Amino acid sequence: MRTGIFLWLVVAACLLHNVEAGDEHSSKKKKRRQVAEFSERLKRLESDGGVTSEQRFLHERVTELMAKWKPLDAGTYTDSRIRSAIDSFLDASEELKGARKQSRSSRSESADGDARRRTARVLERTYFRVKQGEYFSAQSKDPFGPEYVRLGRRLYQQARSAYDRGTFELARRLAEASHEVIEGLEKLAQAAVPIPMPPPLD
Repeated sequence: MRTGIFLWLVVAACLLHNVEAGDEHSSKKKKRRQVAEFSERLKRLESDGGVTSEQRFLHERVTELMAKWKPLDAGTYTDSRIRSAIDSFLDASEELKGARKQSRSSRSESADGDARRRTARVLERTYFRVKQGEYFSAQSKDPFGPEYVRLGRRLYQQARSAYDRGTFELARRLAEASHEVIEGLEKLAQAAVPIPMPPPLD
């Protein structure tokens, strides 16, 4: 009876080991795909004519983060947070690319209707996100944290100006870019402080 139980435990341990090994292999394979995808996105954005100074700043940060991210064990908490930060900064650059194209043909849209309301909601959401930027910057301890905050604020102000001009599509793109910048900064804060202390109320 004891022999049977022992054999069952050995088999169960082997199966568990194989499952864990399979999961680890799957995580590494997935990360290789993500590295390739991010590299391709960055290359595409870099090769696009007329890259703005804001995009250039984001691309430099992405390159640095990629170098930090690649050696990390796949599937860990820090790995996932830095991956998410890279994704957000690339999203921000893509929104800026769209905004640049939009600004070339921007004209005032209808002052009433869904466009104005939808854009106002996006701006409101971005406003509250940007207000969190300084907290995320402090938590992240990233040397570029204050610059991310300034960029997020600057893009929000540009979005607000575009909204006032009635160029709602441009406003939405700029607001989304601002939102993604602060989103990426939040991920860096999470990577630096996996279990943050809840802030006290003043």
